[in-house]
Amino acid sequence: MRLSEPDRRAVSSTLAVVLLLGMTLLGTGIIVGVGSSALSTTQQSVDAERAEQSMTQFDAVTAMVGLGQTDRESLTLQSSADGGYTVSPDDGWLRIKHWNYSEEKDEVVYNASLGSVTYRTETSAVTYQGGGVWQRSDGGTSMVSPPEFHYRDATLTLPVVRVRNTDSASGRVRAIVSRRDEVARVYPHPKEPGPGWKTYDDGVATYRNPVRNGSVNVTVHSEFYRGWAEYFRTRTTGNVTVDHDARTATLELATVGMVGAFELPAKNEGIEIRGMASDHPIREFEVSLAKSNGGNNNMDFSFYTTKGSKAYETVVHVPKGIGNYCQNGKEADMTMVVYYRNGTGTQHVWANDSIPAGTGPVSIDCSTETIAVNYTSDMPLTYDGSGTTDETALTWDDPVDSSPSFNHSGEDGENTTFVPGDQTTSRHLTRHYLSFFAPEFDLNAWHGPGNSGKARLDVDESTGELRYDTTASSQYITFLHVTENNVTVELS
Repeated sequence: MRLSEPDRRAVSSTLAVVLLLGMTLLGTGIIVGVGSSALSTTQQSVDAERAEQSMTQFDAVTAMVGLGQTDRESLTLQSSADGGYTVSPDDGWLRIKHWNYSEEKDEVVYNASLGSVTYRTETSAVTYQGGGVWQRSDGGTSMVSPPEFHYRDATLTLPVVRVRNTDSASGRVRAIVSRRDEVARVYPHPKEPGPGWKTYDDGVATYRNPVRNGSVNVTVHSEFYRGWAEYFRTRTTGNVTVDHDARTATLELATVGMVGAFELPAKNEGIEIRGMASDHPIREFEVSLAKSNGGNNNMDFSFYTTKGSKAYETVVHVPKGIGNYCQNGKEADMTMVVYYRNGTGTQHVWANDSIPAGTGPVSIDCSTETIAVNYTSDMPLTYDGSGTTDETALTWDDPVDSSPSFNHSGEDGENTTFVPGDQTTSRHLTRHYLSFFAPEFDLNAWHGPGNSGKARLDVDESTGELRYDTTASSQYITFLHVTENNVTVELS
């Protein structure tokens, strides 16, 4: 059947209306779908921001309670329809270990659970733990507010805030935070009761500052271990490692040496220097060398160190006939020579070969034949380009610098340029040259000639004193302050 022209126009109009209605409905559906998705995403973002704000406020309140400013505080925590709060006493832990504090011995200073308060939805979690607030979502882990971990000028202050109970709630939640116990001192830790200090497992080392030897390791096991690791990196330059399988972050801070009194190391072994400041830090450096059965006639003794192209050695020479000096009162002179090079192809040589054996900074006690050497005395040494001893631990055969410059501005009268014949003190040379090896190096002992020095020097009875200023570099620790701060969190 053929339609007339008016009929065809009527059908076309009807189809157009149907198509228009269909497109309108389809567009409306798309708009509604996209709008609903956008609204859902926006709502999730708003919920996350509210949760962060609530947990940040909770963090501030818990710090007041945990650190002893108040016994009890309360606040309201925001929540959404699909979110809820949980309190757990066993979530995560923190361990502090003093590693290698004495002859490969370790001491676990502290090891306990942290606990947590978490607001969790289907897509994200915001957690209070260790005095900080952490967030985890599909995008990873981030820190909302920092934990109670304070490091400055080689001092670590760590009040460990622990959550000690279990609870849960959802909707509009009220939290009551209470202090569970008095703040407990962990490090330093006096004996209780009585005078003195708590001791390590060896019964000798004590829980007191400054922290000496080895390193202090802080390890955190947590769902947010990546966030802890990143925070450690931003606060210190210590060695930070993560174990993804164990979900731990570990910070290692080396202790500074400060040395003090020491026993003379064996030949070609060293005194470990750690955390030494860089600007003329040596305050005191002297040794007492005890003779062995072979006597100490014609003996050479030195301290030396190297680092890269730099080398330093200071040599003391005991002349032949020193026994006659003690037995018959004959005159005798000691010798000190200081060498240094820095890889430029030349070397520095300073010497004094007329040090009175009985009264000088390098002297001998005839009653015991013990030799005392003071490296930080005001004894003059002359820059003359030649040493007066052939026996050294290191080889010194470079050309002598004709005009060495000392450019540690403001220290010991520097800046100064020397020429042959100029003098400066043993103290100045010791402080200036050892600055170049800071903050870490081994100061090695040597004695000769050849192997004979061992027969002439009783290492076990020889002692020394070395004291220096320490660095405030953020990879070191000198003082450790740890407390345990327990709280309970009740939700309703």
